[in-house]
Amino acid sequence: MCGISAIVSASSDGLDTAIARMIAVTHHRGPDGQGTFIDEVAAGSFLGFGHNRLSIIDLSEQAAQPMKSRDGRYVLIYNGEVYNYRELASQVDSRELPEGFGDTAVIFAALIKSGPKALASFNGMWALLLYDAQEKTLLVSRDRFGVKPLYFYQDGEQTYFASEIKAILAASRARLPVNPDVAIPYLTRGLLNFSEGTFFRGIHQFPPASYAVVDLSETTCPEIRPERFWLHPFERGEQPVSGAVSPAAIRATFLDAVKVRLRSDVPVGVLLSGGVDSSSIVGAIAHAHALDNVTIFSVTSDDPAVSEEPFIDRMAQWNRLVPQKVNVSNDPLALLNRLSEACWYNDEPVCGVADIAHQRLIELARSRGIKVLLSGQGADEQLGGYNKFLFFWLRALAGQGRYVKAAKTLLQFARHSNTLYEFKLSEAIRYLGKSHLASDTFILPEHQHRDTVDIGFQDSYPKREWIDLVKTSVPCLLHYEDRMSMSQSVEVRVPFLDYRIVELLARVHPSEKFEGGWTKAIFRKAIEGMVPSQIQYRRDKKGFSVPEDRWMREVFRPHATEMFGSTMMAESLRLISSTQLRKAYAKFVAGRGYLNGRHFFRVYAFEAFLQRFADHIAA
Repeated sequence: MCGISAIVSASSDGLDTAIARMIAVTHHRGPDGQGTFIDEVAAGSFLGFGHNRLSIIDLSEQAAQPMKSRDGRYVLIYNGEVYNYRELASQVDSRELPEGFGDTAVIFAALIKSGPKALASFNGMWALLLYDAQEKTLLVSRDRFGVKPLYFYQDGEQTYFASEIKAILAASRARLPVNPDVAIPYLTRGLLNFSEGTFFRGIHQFPPASYAVVDLSETTCPEIRPERFWLHPFERGEQPVSGAVSPAAIRATFLDAVKVRLRSDVPVGVLLSGGVDSSSIVGAIAHAHALDNVTIFSVTSDDPAVSEEPFIDRMAQWNRLVPQKVNVSNDPLALLNRLSEACWYNDEPVCGVADIAHQRLIELARSRGIKVLLSGQGADEQLGGYNKFLFFWLRALAGQGRYVKAAKTLLQFARHSNTLYEFKLSEAIRYLGKSHLASDTFILPEHQHRDTVDIGFQDSYPKREWIDLVKTSVPCLLHYEDRMSMSQSVEVRVPFLDYRIVELLARVHPSEKFEGGWTKAIFRKAIEGMVPSQIQYRRDKKGFSVPEDRWMREVFRPHATEMFGSTMMAESLRLISSTQLRKAYAKFVAGRGYLNGRHFFRVYAFEAFLQRFADHIAA
């Protein structure tokens, strides 16, 4: 796990200094070592690489990067982990593998042997750049789900690549306009990372599940044309079929997905929320008889409406573990005071207070010597875990004319689950087709048309899950989890995004996910005996939650009132009306209106982000 940086430039003047700035600003991604490489690609064309190393597998110097092939033709910089490297090692040229090799050496040898075709065999997370000095090409790639970040920017004279946006800003010294097509959907509905655009116009995300072979021989701003190396079953036209996947198959694949993610030469921990997903990871580790060297970490709260502490403690007792906890109720203002720092590490506004609490939790893990954490991200989006998915399934049944089935499902959920009773209009309104939140709130008229991302029901239930997986949910969660963890030099691994799991769950018919009045029904069956029954068949759904509504009305109110009453950058950039914002906030504090605390926290976070990155934002 590391940070990578690169510049393609027409001149070598200042190239080493620019690379050094990129390395310095992303030191947190890899404090265990730094490396650089500069080469003249062709007459008037130079390539610079920078690398920050976080040592996880193969701690020796032989795994240092940039890594060069024996003949000097290839140079690799890589951020991530490919967990099946031991299995891949038998398929590559052993002469390229040093004694006691890790995953970096194996994927390097695989790419040398097979080029982009090797990517389909990788099981893991990565962003990488591979330079071929003979062909004058740069292979760029990012993992199937974008667990590891990669950005690029071209200014007409240079091309920049980096793990974090701030590295590009530091090297280019650019002042860029805020991208309203990204900012407005964030402010209205909390959408982040739903496209290749970023908050900085001109800086783009390299797309997941893709690669590009970039020709460096002719220009310093070469064309970057990503191609897909993997397609989700939905994209391949496959439809879920009842009985196509058994709970036993899911169990076996899930156990292996967790097992390979325990491969590490440093201590490992688990982020335990107390829900089905993270608890099943702990259960899978116990099944592998590997709990002796594992520590669990949890967020708790004194507010019973959001705290999952009883379930955390039950899972810990089940496995004779002592959870390490962060209680966010102790000092909510301490979280707010970290907002500017969190936005800096995040390269964009955070989505909610829970993101900052997550950083606190990672900080605790690092203080306990943990450099690798396993997380349950990605399960809800594939198993109908969020409350909204039941309503999307009922909508699908009604659309098919299966009213009896819809009614039966509704009654089963009324009996077994809290899903129906946890419904909140303020949360659901963002899913009701294209949003009217822009025109009804504080967004200026000239930007209201930008709130056009449809996150409501799609053409089919499988498509709606796929949208969450690749666009409107998982990318945002992966972004903040990567940035908050890497701010503390800690790697997070996500077993539920093992592509084998994803392909299996995509083939499970929705009726098997909502069977008997339970979300995630087929997965609950698959983990029989791995978790206590109280967790296996929990009625409610919380996740890493904090009492954001109450805090925005009470403890955060003086700070929000002060910011909203000041001269705001967001208004200076002609994105919002502070007058309308203050009116809407007053209604919220009084308990009126349909906006919730998250709407106002997002404005607060957006302003904190703008102020922190003010030197890089063009008016």
